[in-house]
Amino acid sequence: MAKKEDLDLDVDGGGKKSSKMKLIIILLMGVLLVGGGGGAAWYFLMMKGDMAADVAMEADDAEEPVVKKKKKKKKSNEPPLFTGLDPAFVVSFKDQSQARFMQLSVELMSRDPEVIEAIDQYKPMLRNNLLLLFSSQKYEDVITREGKEKLLEQSLEEVNNTLSEEAGIDGVEAVYFTAFVAQ
Repeated sequence: MAKKEDLDLDVDGGGKKSSKMKLIIILLMGVLLVGGGGGAAWYFLMMKGDMAADVAMEADDAEEPVVKKKKKKKKSNEPPLFTGLDPAFVVSFKDQSQARFMQLSVELMSRDPEVIEAIDQYKPMLRNNLLLLFSSQKYEDVITREGKEKLLEQSLEEVNNTLSEEAGIDGVEAVYFTAFVAQ
């Protein structure tokens, strides 16, 4: 049998202090975890933009300032906004046998009013770059549906690249040809 000294039954009540202390420590740790998690969530959700700008500034140790590019996310719940690149584009194709021309009207769509303002501000550059793109096409390519869809994709890429380089913003979601004549 076990000796009386080996059995510690804690009859005098000294264990209640120990269990109360454990309970206080567990509760304190729970409060700290919940408070710390809530504080971290608030920090990352509310301070996300400021932190991203700080990281971008620290990333480049060179003497040149960091150019912050704003990537615009699509706001699917916002109504679409359209702006036209008027007047219509008219380009000629290089064809040895006969003169060939293409005339097209272009509309740009975004859901962000800032992007529409940037389009209006940089419209001459956008028109120039699109004119260069359109004039580099082959007649045989643009008369097919696939060719027109490819030209739409290239136009969207060209518009967003131009806005990104010049204004530090992109967000044009679609390019539409509202009139298209090739002959």
